[in-house]
Amino acid sequence: MAWGLEIDTEMVRLCRAEMRRGRLHLQRRTEAAVPAGLVRPSLKDANVADAAALGGLLQGLCQSAGCRGWVRVALPDPIFTLRTLATDEVPAKREEARRFLRWQARDLLTFPPEEARLDFLTASAGADGRLRAVCLIARGRILAEYEEALARAGLRVAVLDARTICLAQAASAPLMRGTAGLLAVGETRSTLLLLQEGRPRFWRLVPQGRESWAAGERTRFLREVADSIIYGQESEGLAALHAMHLTAPGSMTPEVVSVLGEWLAVPVTALDLSAALVSGGHPDDLVRWGPAIGAAIRPC
Repeated sequence: MAWGLEIDTEMVRLCRAEMRRGRLHLQRRTEAAVPAGLVRPSLKDANVADAAALGGLLQGLCQSAGCRGWVRVALPDPIFTLRTLATDEVPAKREEARRFLRWQARDLLTFPPEEARLDFLTASAGADGRLRAVCLIARGRILAEYEEALARAGLRVAVLDARTICLAQAASAPLMRGTAGLLAVGETRSTLLLLQEGRPRFWRLVPQGRESWAAGERTRFLREVADSIIYGQESEGLAALHAMHLTAPGSMTPEVVSVLGEWLAVPVTALDLSAALVSGGHPDDLVRWGPAIGAAIRPC
């Protein structure tokens, strides 16, 4: 049973979980508020305003839960970029493949490729017959800021991943068939992730969230999501979207589900992690724990 930790701008959440015989086993969980401005996600700029303060917060969280040693961590989406690369081959050894793909991605990055950290999944060949590698990329010095805070808390990092990728891991059951979408609506931004047969293929960070929805900018939000889906399908050669799963803050979920379903003309449902994880007996607020759970149950 592994520990999963989510670090975000407003909360940190820690849980110990595993999947056993197709069911979620969740032993411990605890959370704490993050002081305003302590974590400021960015692909290029400094993220952690005070590593000692974040480390102290995480240390207290770990002491509360009895967590020691290795953790699998979900970090804010804006730290990462997700790119699909077409290539004739991918080296068999994983470290060689990472170096090769970093070089392949050099013209897509906003920082030198030697500063990039990259993980990847292979996907089926495209219409041109070339292999596809779906790459999650972040700048090394940005990840090092979080690693410093984790080290100050006495933790060792097994893996660093993106928040919505971890959420998709937790919600993998309803995302395994065809082309599915996962829309994670936040306070000021949202993440759209398109998956094919359960594998991430395209994402877009949408610059609107709950605040813009409440301020009456719904049409702009809906158009951003719809245009991003079309672009993702065309650029990645994905089949038509057959379902969209959604998470959103508080009471806005039913309204967004209804309006977005009419706009997209595809089934849109609120993500139900209790059903996805066959987690009878666990609390009904599992969605907000989704990234931490997904990090914990993620294969390393």
